[in-house]
Amino acid sequence: MSKKTVAHPAEDPDNNHPFRGVTASEQFGPQWSSTHDLPDPTTFALNFTQRALEVLQGSRDIGQISRWASEDVFQAIKKHVSTHVRKQSVTLVESAAKPVMRFTLTRVHLFSPRDGVMEVCVLARGERRVQAAALRMEGLDGRWRTTSFSFL
Repeated sequence: MSKKTVAHPAEDPDNNHPFRGVTASEQFGPQWSSTHDLPDPTTFALNFTQRALEVLQGSRDIGQISRWASEDVFQAIKKHVSTHVRKQSVTLVESAAKPVMRFTLTRVHLFSPRDGVMEVCVLARGERRVQAAALRMEGLDGRWRTTSFSFL
């Protein structure tokens, strides 16, 4: 048998206030940012591409792009650089200085599949050929962050 207990009305919880949802400022993880709240995507794409190419050719330390790239992009570039360094340490290198790839970033093509995301192609004109860098940038915490990077 069940017993029914009736409480005094003064003991009832106060249910007159509707549930208040959680706001973005109460969350602790990274927050998506709208495109209009972010800096110029062209400038960011050029700066990141320049620095990433300098890291890949060995004239810049990889730690300098860590805050601009996602963990996946950072680890992929780091793996490529360490593989290249190991390969050079095994092969016989002449005493002459290693040639540095000289390039000029010429064109930037932007495409936004949705708000806060940019897919970018940057053309890099070298001494002998033109190559392309493709990157995806996402707006997190009020700044751009590269979540995918490829140099073709």
